Amino acid sequence: MADDARPGSSQPADSQPADGQPADGQPAEEPFQELLGYEWTEKAYHMLMRGELNGEVISREKIIRSRVWGPCPRCGHDLDDRQTHTAVIGIMGAETRGGTTRGGVDDEEAPFEVDVSCGCDGPHSGAPEGKTGCGVSFRVALPLHPADG
Repeated sequence: MADDARPGSSQPADSQPADGQPADGQPAEEPFQELLGYEWTEKAYHMLMRGELNGEVISREKIIRSRVWGPCPRCGHDLDDRQTHTAVIGIMGAETRGGTTRGGVDDEEAPFEVDVSCGCDGPHSGAPEGKTGCGVSFRVALPLHPADG
């Protein structure tokens, strides 16, 4: 990758304004490419801090769910990632796996890490049939909030 190229893109960094949007305000089309680099986690972190990307993790009755929404750090298209992180096993007794403890210690104050893959509906040339998104994956750390009720 050239020094003046945007991460994960063959386009030079100066081909778009500083906000990552072309002059017409629409995200530039990025070709599909599976990317796992830390730079996307770092970019997502900065987007969260600026309020451009949103996220929440909620625990209700020991079931942990997350939602991350806003523009993708790579392609800029809207994504809305919803996940359940706790499995309920057994019909009687409703035992849970995952829960709000980590390593046997109740750790609700620690950030909860969520792995996100872009699942936008935007066009991405070269995407395998049936795949959505631009192919980027990143991690965000979000506070875990107990739900009321």
